[in-house]
Amino acid sequence: MTELLTDRFGATDNALPVHESEVRVYAWTALLLTTLLAVCVPVAAAASGFPTPALVAVAGLCYFAVVLVSGHVRAGLASAAVVLTLFDIAVTLVDGPGIATVDLVAADLVVVPLLLVLLYETVSGGVSPRVNGRSLAAVGLFAFVCWAFAAGVVANGVSSAAAVMYAIEQLRNLVVFAVAALVVRRTDVRCVLYPFLIAVAGNLLVSLGQIANGGMLGFPFLGEPPDRYLRSFALGSFDIATGFYAGGFVGHGRELAMVLLLALPLAVVVAVRRAWLSPFVVGAIAASVLSIRVADTDAGWATLVLLALGFGACLTVWLFFAAKRRYSPAVTAVVGVVAVAVWGTIARVLWFVLQSGDGDTPIFRTDTLAVRIEEYITAIQVAVKYPLFGIGGKNFYLLSDQYGLPADIGVHNTLLSNLAATGFVGAGFYLLAVLAVAFVALRLAVATNGIERLLWVAMLASMAAFHAYSSWMAAYHWTVGNAAFWLLAGATVGAASNPYRNRPRRSRFGSSALGRLLG
Repeated sequence: MTELLTDRFGATDNALPVHESEVRVYAWTALLLTTLLAVCVPVAAAASGFPTPALVAVAGLCYFAVVLVSGHVRAGLASAAVVLTLFDIAVTLVDGPGIATVDLVAADLVVVPLLLVLLYETVSGGVSPRVNGRSLAAVGLFAFVCWAFAAGVVANGVSSAAAVMYAIEQLRNLVVFAVAALVVRRTDVRCVLYPFLIAVAGNLLVSLGQIANGGMLGFPFLGEPPDRYLRSFALGSFDIATGFYAGGFVGHGRELAMVLLLALPLAVVVAVRRAWLSPFVVGAIAASVLSIRVADTDAGWATLVLLALGFGACLTVWLFFAAKRRYSPAVTAVVGVVAVAVWGTIARVLWFVLQSGDGDTPIFRTDTLAVRIEEYITAIQVAVKYPLFGIGGKNFYLLSDQYGLPADIGVHNTLLSNLAATGFVGAGFYLLAVLAVAFVALRLAVATNGIERLLWVAMLASMAAFHAYSSWMAAYHWTVGNAAFWLLAGATVGAASNPYRNRPRRSRFGSSALGRLLG
C-alpha cells in the first residue's frame, strides 16, 4: 500500500511487501468457507435431512483438506478465523441466570490455537514495547477484560456467575482482536478485510433468503434467529414483514444491521479499488438497505442515514479533488454532474424508505425514548454507588425491575452498560481501548495518501457507525456484532505496526481506473 505506515510509526527498513498472491489466497479460502457455511450446508441439510452439526463438521474437514493440499494451511486458518467470527455457530455449555451463558463458538476452535502460534512467533522474533496508540488499545482492552472478571469476583450484583460469563465473552473479543492484529502485522490489512467482507456478503445472502421465505430457514445451529415479527411495510406489490428473523447466521436482524454498518464503507473502498466489483457492491448496498429496513430498528436507520451523509460527503469531496488534480476542468465538471446525480438518487431512495412506514406508524418512533433515558440515568447511578467494580456484567438485566424499570431489560448503550457492569475503572479501560483504536486509524489516514487514505477514512466511518448504533441498542451481549468490531479494530492496530509498510511503492489499491485517478 502507498507508504502505508511510514517511519513515524516505527516500522523496520528491510521488510518486503506482502505478495498479491498471498492476499488472493486469503480471499479464495474465505470465499470457499463462506460458500460451504452459507450455501452448501443449508442446501445439503434441506435435501438430505442430515443433522446440521454433522454437515458443519464435514464442511470443516473439507475446507481443511483443501487448504492442506493447496499448501496454504496458515493462510487458510487465519482466513477461517475471520469468517467464523462472522457466524454465530455455537453450542451452549452452561446456562446461567438471565441471558448469561457460556458458549463454545466455532470461531473459538480456530482463533485460540492460532493466537498461541502467532504469539509464540511474535515473542520469538523479539518485541519492543512502546507507549503509543497501538499499545494503549491493546492494554486498554486487556485491562477491561481483567476488570470484568474482577467485577464478577467482587460480586456487587446478584449473580457472580452472570458477571464471569460476561467477562468470558469479552475475553473472546480480546482474542479476536489479538489474532486480527497479529495476522495483519505479518501480512496486509486486506488479509482480514477481504475475508470479513466475503463473510458479511454470505450472511447478507442468507438474510435475503429469509426475507424471501418470510421467516427463518430452519438452521438455528448455524446461528439463525427464531421468527419474531414486529410490523410490515409495502415494497411495490409485496408486503414484507419486519422483525428479527432476517439476520443471516449472525444472530438476528438487528445484529446483522450492526455488521452491515461496519462493512458498507469498506465495501465502497473495495469497489473503488476494483472497478469490476462495483456492480456487486451496489447490489450489496441495496440488499443491506432492505435488510436493515426489515430489522425495523430506529437506531439502524438513523445510523445508516448519518453514515450515508458523512462518508458519502467524504467520498464526493475525495473524487472531486482527485479529478481536479489529474484532469481538465471539463472532466472535473463531469465528475461534479455525476456526483449531483448520485446524491439525487440517494436522496430519492432515503425519501422512499422514510415513507415506507406501516400505515400511520412512522419509520422513526420515539415511544422508547423515555425508558431509555431512564436506563441511562440508572446506569450512572449504579456506577456512582459501586464506582470501582460496578455490579458485574449482565446483572443489570437481573435487577432492572428493582430499579423501577421493566423486568428483564438491559442498558441500551454499550458504554453505559459497561459502566454499570464494571464501574468507572472498567468503563475507563473500555473507553481507552476504543479511543486508542480510533486514534490509530486517524493517524493512518493522515500518514497515507490516495486510496490508502480513503481506506482509513472508511474505517473511521465504520467505527463511528458502530458506536452510534450501539449507543442506542442493548448490544453489549451480541457475540458476532461486537466481535466484528474488535476484529476490524485489531486489523487497524496490526496495520499500524506492519513492518511491510515502510517501503514506498505503487499503491496496491490503485489497480482500477478509479484507483489510478486517486493515486
